[in-house]
Amino acid sequence: MWMWLAEKYYFQKAIIKMYNCQLEVMAVQYCDGVATLWVLINTEMMKKIIALFLAAGLLSALPLQAQDINNLTPEQQKQLLTLLLKQQQGGLQLPPAALPAAANNGLPQRTEASLAAEFNQFPTLTQGVQFERFRDGFAINGQRYIDAEGKITAYAVDAQSGDFTYLAETHPGEYVLKAGRAMTQSEPVTIATAQKQGMIWQVTAVTGKKFNGYRLIPSSRGFVIARDNTGFRYIPGSGSTNIVAPEEFSIAALQNGDIANTGYILLERTPTSNGTQPGNSLGALFSAVQSLGSVVGVGRKEDYALLNMQNSRMVPVNISLESKQVQVMSACKQKNFLIAKCAQMESFESAFEPNGTRNMSHYFWRINWFNVPGRPVLVSQEGGLGKVTATDLNSGKKVVLFERALGIASFAATQDAHGKINVTAQMGFSSESRQDVVALLDSLPNVAETAAVN
Repeated sequence: MWMWLAEKYYFQKAIIKMYNCQLEVMAVQYCDGVATLWVLINTEMMKKIIALFLAAGLLSALPLQAQDINNLTPEQQKQLLTLLLKQQQGGLQLPPAALPAAANNGLPQRTEASLAAEFNQFPTLTQGVQFERFRDGFAINGQRYIDAEGKITAYAVDAQSGDFTYLAETHPGEYVLKAGRAMTQSEPVTIATAQKQGMIWQVTAVTGKKFNGYRLIPSSRGFVIARDNTGFRYIPGSGSTNIVAPEEFSIAALQNGDIANTGYILLERTPTSNGTQPGNSLGALFSAVQSLGSVVGVGRKEDYALLNMQNSRMVPVNISLESKQVQVMSACKQKNFLIAKCAQMESFESAFEPNGTRNMSHYFWRINWFNVPGRPVLVSQEGGLGKVTATDLNSGKKVVLFERALGIASFAATQDAHGKINVTAQMGFSSESRQDVVALLDSLPNVAETAAVN
């Protein structure tokens, strides 16, 4: 009995690995998707595997004679299982018996018109609000906001309208998406439910519309569900629209900007188009040299870009893909008071350092974009650590806000209740501030090397 359970569990994991081989750091990612599995199972194991599919209803569309596995030769059994695996790799969705759809938690199905009417009842604010980030929830003008149903794990806000949308985990792997408006007595409106199974997000809007993707990103009104270089933007009351980016880019997992009101979303260059894929040592070396030049402010390595979702216009951002990594040392021996000798080092992506502080080289902190009515503005630290700049995304004009030859350790850009963008930077042992970035964009000289590209 235990052996059967172990075999069943192993096979289920093997299928997932095969189906998502490009996402797994395993030898299986180099196989052809099928051949490697056969060395792991024998004829009796194949019968059990096919029986599992039959029990789950995966082979219900096959003729009855094909479903009688005892009458199939080992070669026919192998062909049958190969066919199923290839169908899965071809992108076919598993039926509900194998992969349950995201539940709607018993919510009544609604129409886009009824959602639009409910959001239109939110009162218009006479002035904006100040939002502040926290690990669970956020603060509105200094007052913490949390959700009773679960921990808020992701959110997006608009300081001018007061709109916000957040993702709250109600049970392990189960989430609810709610949208609301600050400084009103109105309760937030549930716009969707979601489940995360492995790497896949399954989202069901309260209208019944379903989405699948690798990343779920809230915007101040609605959300984005992203795959690789494609995705969908959902606005409650309006419906969904497609997002299509160039093949060499993917929609970035972390977005530190106003997607809903600027219409811009952040893209990240895929490693395969960056020369850093496994086995390409020359490409990796060239990429590393480019990254070093970008860090010290020499040369350009535009591994990020802002995409206008309406007209597909792109604004490149001169930040290296490799700068998002952090390193953790292990197996260390203290040689003296100042020096420790370590045998191992692990490198991985994180927006935070191992001690919990911000990883200020990560793109999430270095790329910020805001909406000033009719004027999207980017505040970023590009081309190394020596400058912080502001860019008008409409015209492409760029101005320098801060500059320091020895590097700027950190900066923070915020939008106040009046809509003004203010930036504070750590300049050595002191900090400096720039108030009203839009006014500075109008008064300071343009340093952009090239205008925003189409």
